Amino acid sequence: MTKLLLNIEEEYDFYLIGISCHAKDYRLCWEMNRLLNIDLARTEDLDINLKTNIGKFSFYEFIDEENYSEYYLIANRSSKGFLIPEQKNTDFLFMIKGAAYDSVIDEISEKISSSEIVLTSFNINVEALKSKQNLLF
Repeated sequence: MTKLLLNIEEEYDFYLIGISCHAKDYRLCWEMNRLLNIDLARTEDLDINLKTNIGKFSFYEFIDEENYSEYYLIANRSSKGFLIPEQKNTDFLFMIKGAAYDSVIDEISEKISSSEIVLTSFNINVEALKSKQNLLF
């Protein structure tokens, strides 16, 4: 009897912006709502299995049905570790799913960087991350 193996390749069809900020998550959420004219709202924490522990990461989302886009603000740190350990200097991750162009992503990153509470924001190449599977939810 022959065995069939199923190889599933995950698709990482989203953009990721790293944000360094010393403010609390709710303060950054409010600032991003103001800057980007969106309506991020807190939902249940994102629970990720981190080697031996389960990390809880604060999670905000906004689904823009008119433009077929989804926006997520996720904390990169929890008391149990990092969501993306390769990005230890990144406090938050801003994920954009849907139809967007590189120029739009760069514009969003510039708007985020213009905030007084944000130290810096930068685009992250998702394919280069070793722990990118943590971003699938």
